[in-house]
Amino acid sequence: MFAVAVVGVLALWPRDHAQAPQPVRAREYKATQACLLTPAKGLADPQAAQAWAGLEDASAQTHVQVRYLAAAGEETAGNAGPYLASLAVGGCQAVVVTGDAGVQAAVQEAHTFPKVQFLLLQGGQVITPTDGNVKSLTVANPTDARTQVATEVVHLVKN
Repeated sequence: MFAVAVVGVLALWPRDHAQAPQPVRAREYKATQACLLTPAKGLADPQAAQAWAGLEDASAQTHVQVRYLAAAGEETAGNAGPYLASLAVGGCQAVVVTGDAGVQAAVQEAHTFPKVQFLLLQGGQVITPTDGNVKSLTVANPTDARTQVATEVVHLVKN
């Protein structure tokens, strides 16, 4: 009985030593969203994977929210268009576009989303955008995409 009383007293005994504050684990994000439209292969596409890494780098620096969407189905501008529109009306202030079909869809439809900035990752034959909310980023190899996307998104968020 005495042992039970001692254990009870020790358990309730006030502790004077201050505990160190626990680090905050959750990141607070801005309301700004930057998004990625990929070909059907999604992040398995080398250029899309590097673009996604660039978006994550930009998010770490600026706390912008990032997400991606793969355009499933045929690799045509007509098929990619609804996926592009989904990102544009879904709250994305910037949409990075990889893949020929997505780039063609963005060039054709960017004018319908004047408040969204489209960043087109292109290699090989470059399509010159005519709308003010479209910027072409020429990448010689997929690894260039990471740096260019991060730089552009950080610039967009800070302005």
